Amino acid sequence: MSTVKELQIRTTAYFDNAMSVLEMDVAPNTGNPKHYHTLFEETFEVLEGELCIGMDKMTSILRPGQSITVPIRSVHFFKNKTEQNCRIRISLSPGNTDFEDAMNIYYGLKKEGQVSKSGVPKKLSDLALFIKLNNSKMPGLGSLVGGLLNLIANRAIKNGRLENLRNRYTL
Repeated sequence: MSTVKELQIRTTAYFDNAMSVLEMDVAPNTGNPKHYHTLFEETFEVLEGELCIGMDKMTSILRPGQSITVPIRSVHFFKNKTEQNCRIRISLSPGNTDFEDAMNIYYGLKKEGQVSKSGVPKKLSDLALFIKLNNSKMPGLGSLVGGLLNLIANRAIKNGRLENLRNRYTL
């Protein structure tokens, strides 16, 4: 999972459903596992540093000014394989307020020490909610883990954890 050092939401789907645009820092030697989304395509643009993007069976290194769009349902991952910070812009089309909330919640948890050094929320229910909100689906055998995490997320929603996190960390 990526360790977010800084997050800025530039355009929000709360006001314009056409797009969500976020800028974030990806810490050195961090990234996320293979996953896909069913609700939106993602465009990654590197603003500073270098980012490795894997999509389907292709891997690319993006440098400042370069971008790549990941279509809906395409398996992908990203990783900053360098010792330097990487700043990226992520654009979702169509916009997705749950994704925006997931990122705000994650960043809030991180600021309060509720995220491990490897970038994973310390509470399993928070991890499950993060994955559910950002519409991350795991391919292959990971779908079994994804199913279990979805059950945990649904229980956390029923128990009021999501409402608590949204009230605490979202705009």
